[in-house]
Amino acid sequence: MSQSNLRQQFLQSILKNGKFGTKKHGYKIGTENDGCGYMPKTPWVFSDNYKDGLKAFAFQMAKFVNKNYPLIKLLSKIKAKHWNEFLKIKAVICSTKTLGLYCSYINKLEECVEEHFKLKYPLKWTDGLILPESIKTPSGELLRVQQMTLKDYNKILEYVLRGGTWSRAPVAISLTKRFGLRVQECSDICAKNVHLDEVGRWGHGFVEIWGKGNRYRKIDVLTNEDREYLKEVAAKLKPEDKIVGIDAYSINQALRRACKALGIKKKYPVTGIHSIRKLYSQLTYRFVQSEKGMTEKEAMQYVNAQLGYSEERDEDLLAIYVKDVKRKIEKRKSMSK
Repeated sequence: MSQSNLRQQFLQSILKNGKFGTKKHGYKIGTENDGCGYMPKTPWVFSDNYKDGLKAFAFQMAKFVNKNYPLIKLLSKIKAKHWNEFLKIKAVICSTKTLGLYCSYINKLEECVEEHFKLKYPLKWTDGLILPESIKTPSGELLRVQQMTLKDYNKILEYVLRGGTWSRAPVAISLTKRFGLRVQECSDICAKNVHLDEVGRWGHGFVEIWGKGNRYRKIDVLTNEDREYLKEVAAKLKPEDKIVGIDAYSINQALRRACKALGIKKKYPVTGIHSIRKLYSQLTYRFVQSEKGMTEKEAMQYVNAQLGYSEERDEDLLAIYVKDVKRKIEKRKSMSK
């Protein structure tokens, strides 16, 4: 096995097994009873999006091993116990569903590494893998439903603004609360994505986003205040210039530092942009009902669309983002008992 660093070994393994741009269907084995056939077990990676997710996950593992097990220089020396320790850390910040995805990533990485390096002995990473459950917040909520309060958001924004005009973290934090962006969307958004010369649904323009899975959506500018804010942050930028200008990791790091300094880190043990995205969902759900005259159902459909989900998304799933919906469901269940 190559003596290059772990990060490069992972990258080589993924790329060497890539069949990017080809259709998985062409590799399926047909059956007599089912024309669609089945996909044999292979180390191949077909999708660019899957490749990017797999690569990002592998690089995180490489960083974890370098920090905690510096004597490990080869992927063949990584054991299932190392993956389990890594997953325990992830359980603090990820949902159980995401942890399940990570286990599938580990399985695929195992296949890619064995194939690329033609290992004499199997790695057996997945044989001893233990899927942990997502750790809950101090209030007993699952981390994925954790919503930041408006009061805490204002404290954080005030704190990061005191960091000086050089810091772009306040811009990312503000954009998320105003438009419900994911952290990567905050990092990627450019001046050309802001359309204030077009009316949009409410007359203030809109923001266009290519989000998770490269899905496109238009986010309405709800108020004139939001419109003026966009004008300010995008002023003097060229169309291709990024509005925030720092990466997703730096945005979340700034947010974590602020929470620690303000003494609310225990309240938000895994605070990231996502908890502010949930605050946006709650505020928008109420706003379009009180200010735009939407019914509860219309408001639910609207929030789903603004977040980048199907308008007909299940009510229970929207309850993860909007506490008003969650309380409504809980009340209905208690009355039916």
